[in-house]
Amino acid sequence: SVQCAGVTVNPGDIIFGDSDGVLCGSVDTFSACLHDAEHIVAAEQRLIEGMKVGNSLHSMTNFDEHFAARKEGRESSLTFKDLRTVKFTGIDSVEVS
Repeated sequence: SVQCAGVTVNPGDIIFGDSDGVLCGSVDTFSACLHDAEHIVAAEQRLIEGMKVGNSLHSMTNFDEHFAARKEGRESSLTFKDLRTVKFTGIDSVEVS
C-alpha cells in the first residue's frame, strides 16, 4: 500500500481521474457504486435535455422551497421535482470542503 494525498491505495485498486477529480477504490467498492452512478449519469442527461428545451435548472428542482427552508434554519434537501426521473439510492450525503 501507498499513501497519496491522505488516501491509502492498495494493490489492485482502480484509480480514475477526470476534470472533476480523482477516485480510488477496490473493484468491490466501484461495483457497489456502479448502479447509483448509472442513475446519476441518466439524471444529468435528463437535466441537460430539459435545459436544451428552455427549462432552467431551478425550475426542475425544489430550489425555491429549499432556499426558503434553509434561510429559516430548517433542514431541507435539494431534490428534483420529477421523482420518476431521478432516483438515487444508497448514497449518503458527504461534506465537501
